[in-house]
Amino acid sequence: MGLSLAKRFSLLPPKEREAWVRSQPIELLEEIARGEWWWTARPEQIPPDGPWFVLLYLAGRGAGKTRSGAEWLVQRAIDHPIDRSGAATEHLVISATLSDCRTICVEGPSGLIRVLDRRGFNQVSGLRSLGPRDYRYTRSPKPVLIIGDIGTKIYFEGADKADVGRGYNAASGWLDEIIKWPYPKKAWIEGIMPSMRADLEGDHPRIFVTSTPKPLDLLYDWAARDDGSIHIVRGSTYDNMDNLSEYTVAELKLRYEGTLIGRQELYGELLDSFDGGMFRQADIDQHRLVSTDGIKLTQKTVGVDPTLTGEDAEMGIIVVARDLEGDLYVLADETIQETGRAAAEHAWRVFDDYDCDRLVFENTQGKEWVSQAMADTFRELKKRENRFRNKTAPPMRAVDSKRGKRLRAQPVAMRTEQGRVHLVGRFEQLERQMVGWVPETTARTHRNSPDRLDALVHAAWDLVRFDRRQVRASSAARVRSPIATVGNGIYIPDYFAEISRADGRRPSWT
Repeated sequence: MGLSLAKRFSLLPPKEREAWVRSQPIELLEEIARGEWWWTARPEQIPPDGPWFVLLYLAGRGAGKTRSGAEWLVQRAIDHPIDRSGAATEHLVISATLSDCRTICVEGPSGLIRVLDRRGFNQVSGLRSLGPRDYRYTRSPKPVLIIGDIGTKIYFEGADKADVGRGYNAASGWLDEIIKWPYPKKAWIEGIMPSMRADLEGDHPRIFVTSTPKPLDLLYDWAARDDGSIHIVRGSTYDNMDNLSEYTVAELKLRYEGTLIGRQELYGELLDSFDGGMFRQADIDQHRLVSTDGIKLTQKTVGVDPTLTGEDAEMGIIVVARDLEGDLYVLADETIQETGRAAAEHAWRVFDDYDCDRLVFENTQGKEWVSQAMADTFRELKKRENRFRNKTAPPMRAVDSKRGKRLRAQPVAMRTEQGRVHLVGRFEQLERQMVGWVPETTARTHRNSPDRLDALVHAAWDLVRFDRRQVRASSAARVRSPIATVGNGIYIPDYFAEISRADGRRPSWT
């Protein structure tokens, strides 16, 4: 990236540096001595003019993201102290937690207080009135900065709720490390974006996002926009080496250089997958199909991931088929933003519309109602809409998710890597959940379950569980049961397939 003016100056020959300094006014030299931002910032750290609404500064660790956000927000508060009506403006800072917001964005070495102090603002306490160059910082019960005699306010929030930011009339927002938030997309849609509504003179509300990039729905959405409302800046850890400990840089380089995650953590790339992820977008794209014409599909399953009740809840519903060779085909994503009986009816209609063989759903603790609701809904639709004519009982199967998500997803991930899972068409939201899901990390930082991925896994498990019942028969005398060819092997019904069971026990008939 570019060099700061300070860096460019340092590269000049000594005589040129001396001559330039002698030619400058004392006021400018005082700003240089204080290390003002216009002097020390690299070009990419200063947002450009233009109509953008959201600026994404996606950069590696130690690239100077926090300093950039703090400098920008202070300047916004100075440039827009009041709105068009004359009222003091509000500005908003949000981090993953309120503690992060306070210790990093406000009080940290690159935080807002350090910027205000360097720019000559005086911190006052108690009941003393604020002058034009004063500010007051209140730490509790919730941090707030009040700047100048007009009373421009900077509020601070932790992103622990999906509606964070709701109710503000903000002129600016600084969102820090959004990849660590539990509900980033919901927080943006429900709370933050609607709160950016201050009526400013000569400008409009703006958002500055400073984050290390990771596969995240919201980041993908922003990066895909081409209407001029999103401006993306990228940066590397190495861009800021002059301000970092050489030991830290050496350790980061040793740990990350030359790795996939290093492209993210050091170079700020928004990747299609990263370390610990089980699915790669490249694998999905390589084996995608336009249709299943000419392919003999032997079984179809609807995978359902029921949600608990709640506003904006979704029920994941994915249709998956299997061919004679054991390849899987994702035919549809019919996920619906509904709960309870309405969602169950939709799932059964999808089952009937795609002529499926079975409906598979999760029925773990907290979702015990699903089994009964599914059975009741099947009978009601059969009677009311004359569906499922050739079926007398609900063809459904409950799965218990006591196994960890990673273990359950492994067969699907393995087949995807082998080119044996084919998405028939494009399923943007499902694919983002597949690529963006890291079992351990996602479980810690995102409380929302990947409902579409879970539904895919349920359906796939139902279809691939027959694989372990495939054996090669060298003699017809060994098998006295009806058989059907599957690939190069033989499918044998459970009752006769005890030779395929690792534990040697006689399986029950299914």
